[in-house]
Amino acid sequence: MNIKKIFFILYDLGFSLWTLSMLHKEASEAQLNELLKGEYLELQFSLGIFSNKEIELITSKNLKESTMHIEEKLQEFAKENIKYIYFYENSYPSKLKSIPHPPFFLFYKGQLELLEDYYSCSIVGTRKPTENTLNEIELTVTEMVKSKIIIVSGLALGTDIQAHKTTLDNEGIAVAVLPSPINEVTPKSHQHFAQKIINTGGLLISEYYKNDFKKTNYINRNRIVSGLSNAVIIAECSEKSGTMHTARFAYKQKKPIFCFNNNSTGVRKILSSDSAKIYTGIHNLPIE
Repeated sequence: MNIKKIFFILYDLGFSLWTLSMLHKEASEAQLNELLKGEYLELQFSLGIFSNKEIELITSKNLKESTMHIEEKLQEFAKENIKYIYFYENSYPSKLKSIPHPPFFLFYKGQLELLEDYYSCSIVGTRKPTENTLNEIELTVTEMVKSKIIIVSGLALGTDIQAHKTTLDNEGIAVAVLPSPINEVTPKSHQHFAQKIINTGGLLISEYYKNDFKKTNYINRNRIVSGLSNAVIIAECSEKSGTMHTARFAYKQKKPIFCFNNNSTGVRKILSSDSAKIYTGIHNLPIE
């Protein structure tokens, strides 16, 4: 069995990211294959890396269940043209490798190499933007697409979908980061936009592959949205909205942050913190 598949099984089984990283660095392919048979003693004696919980997992029926689950999942991926990648592969997006808490696994459909080849900007904000904000998103995205900038967002209602729709309308490249598995687009009403993103050479990407959606997925998704971007634009948001998480992630990731100049409470707070500038046009972006 190949190494990536083995790591996927161990990840599904519940091994910690630290243990998986140590196995990547220290274990041979032969040792990893033995581990999938429940033979952990050699690795434990030489490395001492497994917790008691992980030893229980590797010696229980859960190992067989995870192996079967991943076998089924990979067959499903093959039918739907979904690919996966883990942190230590060379093609893992370099923009994500440098952020705090990067996803260990990514699942995607479309052109992953776009993230290396083009400058990208995320546009995020409220699910209920004003008409002025919708117009400003349209003008901003149209200008960016003309300059071959990739537009990243989360395929959510309001701001996100306006950014994606304008990108598609102008024949630009869109990247949508999902809070759900690739083949279970959230919200369901945006499935046709997701398909159009793929059909026009864009990318769908997620760290999720299971059918156990949690509200925290939205927050986790936001760190990837900012992480994949060279710059982040906050269109409009309230002080207590999920978009504020994206702003915080962008700040921690040392991404340039910009805001549209409006009176939404979130935008005013971000601007007053001196962590962002007012976006006035493409000349604001630090494009080399």
